[in-house]
Amino acid sequence: MKEASDSRTKKKILLTVGERWRQFKSDLTRKWALVIDKDGVDDIVCEKYGISKEKCAQFCQTRRDPSWEVCTLSF
Repeated sequence: MKEASDSRTKKKILLTVGERWRQFKSDLTRKWALVIDKDGVDDIVCEKYGISKEKCAQFCQTRRDPSWEVCTLSF
């Protein structure tokens, strides 16, 4: 971010990074956390994205919780 000397450029970079992070989490949820056939999915996700099994399990558990679905539907 040192190359971005003006505040508008920095803001644009941060907005882009934020959008991509949210899209990444959405993709993880849609493609991996909510899959019906879960055999071997955790191993694939851990290897592909370099996520620890504990973090992956925590993410999937959060996304499968019914209270999380209520939060996403309210937007």
